[in-house]
Amino acid sequence: MKITRIVPLLDFGGVEQRIKHTVFGFKTFSKSTLDIIVLGGEGKISQELQLSGTHPIHLHQSFKIPNFRLIYKLYRLLKEIRPDIVHTSASEANFHGLFAAKMAGVPVRIGEEIGFPNHDWKWRLIFKWVYKSATKIIAISQAVKDRIVELGEVEEGKVEVVYNPVEIGSRSKVKDERSVSQTSDVNETLRFAPAEKAGRQSDVNNGESEKQFVFVTTCRLVPVKNLDTLIKVFSEIVEEYQDRGLKLWIVGDGPEKGNLEALVKKLGIHENVVFWGFQEDVVSYLKEADAFVLSSFSEGFSISLVEAMLCGLPCVVTNQGGPNEIVEDGKTGFLINPHQAENLKSKMLDVLNLSNEQRELIGERAQESGRKYSVENYVKRLLEVYST
Repeated sequence: MKITRIVPLLDFGGVEQRIKHTVFGFKTFSKSTLDIIVLGGEGKISQELQLSGTHPIHLHQSFKIPNFRLIYKLYRLLKEIRPDIVHTSASEANFHGLFAAKMAGVPVRIGEEIGFPNHDWKWRLIFKWVYKSATKIIAISQAVKDRIVELGEVEEGKVEVVYNPVEIGSRSKVKDERSVSQTSDVNETLRFAPAEKAGRQSDVNNGESEKQFVFVTTCRLVPVKNLDTLIKVFSEIVEEYQDRGLKLWIVGDGPEKGNLEALVKKLGIHENVVFWGFQEDVVSYLKEADAFVLSSFSEGFSISLVEAMLCGLPCVVTNQGGPNEIVEDGKTGFLINPHQAENLKSKMLDVLNLSNEQRELIGERAQESGRKYSVENYVKRLLEVYST
């Protein structure tokens, strides 16, 4: 089977990570050939793939909708490659790639909706038209599937749910292995295992104020992530628990950073909140934290959430979109309504006041649940969708 994936960019982000996992996963779990077409220029993931022996084709074109020249370039390229399947990801790739694939006579044409869309009537009509060129649509969660069907962009029977992959490999927690000597193999095995240090898994009920309790969130700093509410709620908790050494780590970057830093300063909690900026290896930060928080107004899936679960963290997360399918409330984490600040505060306090034993039990359940989002399972599911 000859497959061509089309994406806007290969820099950093969820789609880009998914392409990287797909490339490495296909090398391990499939005999199918895979070509990658990038509408724009080179980026970080492009360079990683090239170093590993995979060479994406970069068109260096503007992918702003519509670019009819880009559609023609894709058509010519697909006629040359002659794939059995074209799989596009993200709106720009869906628009240009699906039309080009249909023009080129590609038999299987799959578009992928990567987020939780809020299209106005004009874009609904556009994508209803675009998706007519597809033989199938992939949604990254049941919530995303329900949304695009609700918007009238595609009929329900045409949509398949394929959850995002997280690179697990042999990195999940192995019981009692934290006492093993620190060889490189063990470090790889324990990538997602909780760290064991003074600031990790701290028991805030024991009255030892020198032990910090760290809440962490990893995300783009954009309005939809609802970080201003998280910061305000955290400020209230700090005021009420001044002897607990509370910290909020914000790992990520984005246009809202300046506003959020100003809010932290205004609330007088600059010693409690740390902005770490964009980090390639968020797992290192997750392993040093005690709980994960995701307060978004909407989420298509959330790779960050699954990574936190694999690190054994109790997670307080939005009930909007994909996380509602990932977390079993009260068992593998805690769901909150992002529009209700008191609900967020209540659940954060619940986690803060868990005993070590309770926190570890929830963390173990979360790890077990997170393992089903492996690259191997993702590739198997993709191949199922491709073949039906």
